[in-house]
Amino acid sequence: MMTRPGGSAAQAQAPAPTQKPASMSELNRRRAQTKMPGEEMTIAETLRVMDVAREMREQRETAEEMFRHDEVRVRLREKLMRTAALSGDRVTEAEIDAAIDQYLAGRHVYQGPPKGIQTFLAHCWINRYRIAAGAVALGVAWSWMFL
Repeated sequence: MMTRPGGSAAQAQAPAPTQKPASMSELNRRRAQTKMPGEEMTIAETLRVMDVAREMREQRETAEEMFRHDEVRVRLREKLMRTAALSGDRVTEAEIDAAIDQYLAGRHVYQGPPKGIQTFLAHCWINRYRIAAGAVALGVAWSWMFL
């Protein structure tokens, strides 16, 4: 292995460049033989790469939407001001901003289902296996006491 004077083996020189192609046809032949990265990918690998690209696009769109929050707020304020002007309501921008704040504050808040027989039946259906197991256990215990 050749080294530079005063250098180590890790700093070896690159091999000498090859000769230039004799003609354009030789250059084109070499280009045709050169494989591009990913050129021989399987279908599974291709689909995996496409999934990654789709996920990156969706995350980028979500991030862009989050950054446009102020822009959306301004457009909503303008639209509400136009609507108020058309309907003859006298509202100020401060009142519109307060209404927007109140709307956005409660926008993504969980509210449980209303109490009632339908909700009770839904919970019974969800827990039907537990209820059935409890009924069987109760029946076995009850019959054990009377035997």
